Amino acid sequence: VIYGDGKQTRDFAFVKDVVKANMLAMQKNVEGVFNIASGQSTSINELAAKIIELAGKDFEPVYTDERPGDIKHSLADISLARKKLGYEPEYSLDEGLRVTMGWYRSESRNRNV
Repeated sequence: VIYGDGKQTRDFAFVKDVVKANMLAMQKNVEGVFNIASGQSTSINELAAKIIELAGKDFEPVYTDERPGDIKHSLADISLARKKLGYEPEYSLDEGLRVTMGWYRSESRNRNV
């Protein structure tokens, strides 16, 4: 289910990149607020298409009313994290999705689901 028209954008980060950023912050002993993301904008429609393709499925998302107060576009400025932490995302959205879906597939097999 996609809320709204799916043209809204987000900046997705893979969890290993977030962990890396936290480790860098501890190692460098810095304080502050840092945006940790990919620095790339992806629409919800693009995300859905990538997930459907990686899952090997053939279906269309179901669209419903947008959620009240939902922002249309979100893109993180990661320049401070780059400067102070030396942070650089290592995983693209595609790679992060492949790793995540691979993990879920292996977990399903392990649980005989």
